[in-house]
Amino acid sequence: MDAMIDLFTSFSGLLSLGIIAFVCVMGGYITRMALRKMNEEQARLEKADTGHRMKTA
Repeated sequence: MDAMIDLFTSFSGLLSLGIIAFVCVMGGYITRMALRKMNEEQARLEKADTGHRMKTA
């Protein structure tokens, strides 16, 4: 319990808490961005594939 008190009351504890929060937010942002890019790429490939099928049919 002393560690929790130090985490929320001391300067180094608050700095550590800020870094932990920043890393979690950054990880969520990067994950969201990567998923969006993968979906965009999949949609682009499907659109290109559909256009290619129409030309060859």
